[in-house]
Formats: sequence, structure tokens, C-alpha cells
Amino acid sequence: MKQIITKILFVISISFIGCDKIEPPYTENNTQLAERTVLIEKFTGHKCSNCPEASRTVDELEEFYGDNLISVAIHPGNLTEFTSTDDNYPYDFTTNSSDTIGIEMGATFLPLGSVNRINGGISNRCFTKNEWGIEINKLLYDSKGLPLPKNIEMEINTSYNDENKELTINTNFTYTNSIEKNHSICIFIMEDAIISPQIDGSEYIEDYEHNHIYRCAVNGTYGESIEQFHFISLNGQSDYQSTHTIEFSENTNPNWNNDWNNINNCYVVAYVYNNENLIIEHTIKHNIINE
Repeated sequence: MKQIITKILFVISISFIGCDKIEPPYTENNTQLAERTVLIEKFTGHKCSNCPEASRTVDELEEFYGDNLISVAIHPGNLTEFTSTDDNYPYDFTTNSSDTIGIEMGATFLPLGSVNRINGGISNRCFTKNEWGIEINKLLYDSKGLPLPKNIEMEINTSYNDENKELTINTNFTYTNSIEKNHSICIFIMEDAIISPQIDGSEYIEDYEHNHIYRCAVNGTYGESIEQFHFISLNGQSDYQSTHTIEFSENTNPNWNNDWNNINNCYVVAYVYNNENLIIEHTIKHNIINE
């Protein structure tokens, strides 16, 4: 109840802030905490002057929705005017997977963002920052403000071998409602707290903090069909379990870069999506801590 009241007060407070801030009506009717999670893929670039404002919108949405919203910052390499490197912007945030995702989702300019990869955006599956909150809310709540039921339960466990820089990722998931089970699971790594230049409006910020950065795919850009991970548990329940390993070294992993070496700032993100329409059903995030 305390969290619900906090959310209501948050909505009231932001309704008095400027037009660039999050506004109702997309939260005003919600009376219960959400059950589902939503993944927002924010397409961004260090040379994009409007992208930091979009990042601040994501921060506000994450503050409001808490664990029900997971975001990742993707730098699509095909938009070189925003993501290329030079003396002023030396850090390369692009990856082969991020390039592919940006093109497939319709990131033809920046900033844009996909919301669970639903259709209907201004550019294919991409929406502008002013639309993100509305679309997120429609994925979490029905027209009466009641939470939509979660169809999948997931959990992630990890172990990290510092000697060979190998991360083992175990995912367990099961269906909680009777829905068609034509899905794939996709796993990727993202990192917080990367200090590198960014243009913010008209200001060049040399020590800008980049968060939620897409690092690399663990099991391919579009993952793997869940059917290969299916088994029947002892209680007769139909479950799914997968194990993947990834090495944090460019010597053995061509999708990795040795500059990406702060394991304590990295997360594993896993999502399950529909194979027919690509829409994401459920997402979970797990903090990797090298102890």
C-alpha cells in the first residue's frame, strides 16, 4: 500500500513539471502493483544531443515502475552520425548485435525506443520518448487499471570464475498461465557506470556516466527456442532450464572487448519472446557480483 501511495504522489508531482517530463494519464487509474515486466530498448548515441533527455525519461519511468521496468541502452552502429568514434568521442559502444537490433526494430533516427518490441511505433517497433510511458502502462495494466497477469516466472543464477573470466548463467522458467508455448529465450550482458564523453543539448560533457549499456549477446542476437530446454519436473510440472557460459575476454570471445572489464557493474538480462511476432513476454535482470 505504501508503494501504491508513493506512485500516486509521484504522478501528481510530475503533472506540474514541464512538458518534457512524464505525465498522466497512463498511471492515474492503476490501483494495484504490476505483475509483469516490460523491456524498453532505448536506441541512443554519444553524439546524439537529444539522447540524454531521453535517458532521463527512462530514469523517471524506472523510478516509477521499479522492478516492473527494465531498460537497456543500445548504440546502433548503422547510425554513424550519432555513434561513430573520433578524438572527442573515443569509446565505441556499438556491437554486431546492437546494430542488428537497431535495424530490425526500426531505429532510423535517435532517440527512439522499442517497448517489448510491440508494433505501432513511429518507425516500425520504435516509439518516441513521449510515448514510452503510455505503451508501458498498456502492457502492465488493463483498461480498468488492474494488473495484467504474468504468464511466465523466471529466475537467473550466476557464478563467475575470475581466473578464466568465465561466467556461467543458469535460467529457470515456467509458464504460470495456459498460453501458446512458441517462444525463444534471449540472454545478453549490459553494464552501468561507464564514463565517456556525451553531447547533452549544446553541452559537451567529457565525464558523462553511461548506464544500461548493451554489451553482447550470450546466446545469439535472437536467442534460442525454449523447446530444447524443456523438461518435466518431479511434481509433473512442465519447466524449462538453460545453462550458458560466456568468457569476459576478447581472446576467446569475439563478441567481447577487453575494455569491458568491470564485472561488478554488469548485469545479465534474459527475456522470453514470441517467435511469430517477436513481442517480448517476460524479462528479468540479475546483477553479477564478482566476490
